[in-house]
Amino acid sequence: MSNLYIVATPIGNLEDVTLRALRILKEVDYALCEDTRVTKKLLDYYKIKTKTISYHQHSNVSKVDYILRLLKEGNDLALVSDSGTPGISDPGGKLVAEVVENLGNDIKIESVSGPSAVTTALSISGFPTDKFIFMGFPPHKKGRQKFIKEILENKYTTVLYESKHRIIKLLEELNKFQKKELEIVVCRELSKMHESIYRGDVLEILNELNSSSNNLKGEFVVIVKK
Repeated sequence: MSNLYIVATPIGNLEDVTLRALRILKEVDYALCEDTRVTKKLLDYYKIKTKTISYHQHSNVSKVDYILRLLKEGNDLALVSDSGTPGISDPGGKLVAEVVENLGNDIKIESVSGPSAVTTALSISGFPTDKFIFMGFPPHKKGRQKFIKEILENKYTTVLYESKHRIIKLLEELNKFQKKELEIVVCRELSKMHESIYRGDVLEILNELNSSSNNLKGEFVVIVKK
């Protein structure tokens, strides 16, 4: 029986990887990568020579068929994203669904757990985390206003991702539509050299991010307290 391992990789600091993940990455026949250049940095750092195959949101049907064929032929594969746990706001979940649908119990799908920006941010937020809602990335255009209003109506702590290109727009929208002052935490570049954590109300953090162009570099996790 072939194995498809869903392997969590560091969200920033290359030391944030489990011993098991490193062993699996060494032992599999191929690593399926969101971006082979990003994964190569991790593999090179730990002197892992495993061959890589590109698999991302724009991969076509023929690429999925090729991956399915590799599994049918007895190859063990490791699926990794650029950072964190595959399937969380990336196309990894679609591949798992394809494997389940087409190969069923002939393939063992196994999670190699590890870093996730969602849980990392929640752990340092100081907000209630016994129940929370993860909403991924907001739509760029269509449905964005509805998405923002859903955040404001949620009954539990809400977590979402946003890019450096739209983080200011997101905070401006939250500030515009909020019915009461929101307490939020914005995490930038988690576990990386320039990690920054901003705490306060929406307007305070908006002003702080706007105070320097350096504050707008990197990747963001936003947590809204309810």
